[in-house]
Amino acid sequence: MLKLQPNKYYHIYNRGNNKERLFYSSRNYEFFLAKFKYHCFHVFDTYGYCLMNNHFHFLVSVRSVAEQKRLFSDANLKSNLLRSPSRHLGNFFNSYTQSINKERNRTGTLFQRPFKRKEIDSDKYFRKLLVYIHQNPTHHKFEREFSAYPFSSFKYYVNKEDTFLNRDKTLDLFGGIENFKKAHFLIE
Repeated sequence: MLKLQPNKYYHIYNRGNNKERLFYSSRNYEFFLAKFKYHCFHVFDTYGYCLMNNHFHFLVSVRSVAEQKRLFSDANLKSNLLRSPSRHLGNFFNSYTQSINKERNRTGTLFQRPFKRKEIDSDKYFRKLLVYIHQNPTHHKFEREFSAYPFSSFKYYVNKEDTFLNRDKTLDLFGGIENFKKAHFLIE
C-alpha cells in the first residue's frame, strides 16, 4: 500500500461500504468537511474536493513535518500526539462514521477499507485530476452543470469565498483563474 509522504501530492478517495450512502442531507456534507478540517488540516494542504452521495475525492499534499508540527501545536485536538497522515485520515473517517451511525441508528463500518490513494507526480496530472474531481457530479449524472453542484470546491475558485483550500498554489499551477476556467469548461 502506498505510504503518504511529506511534500508529495495525492488523490485520496473512497466510497461507502457496499457502495452505500455516505451523506443523507446537506448537513452531513458540511459536517464531513468540518471533520476533515478538524482532523486533517494540520497534516494536509488541500487543493480540491468533491463529495458525492456514496463517494468522495480529495486532492491534497502532505505538509512538511515541520509545518505539521507547527500547525498541530495550534490545533485544538483531543490527542496531543502527531501521527502519520494515514492515521489522521483514519481518525477522521472513524469520527464521521460514529456520527452517521448515531444519526441513522446503524452500526458497523461506513467506508470501504482501505481508503484509496494515488500519488500525483506531475503538474499536468494535478490539473487533469482537479478538473476530473470538479466535473464528477456531471460524470455521475448528479448535476447537468458541475459548476452548480454545491458539494465541490469549484465554487471557491470562481467566487473567491473564504476557504481552507490552497487556492493560490492551485491557480498558479493552472496559470491563473482564466486558464483554470478554460480547463474546466474546455474553452479554446
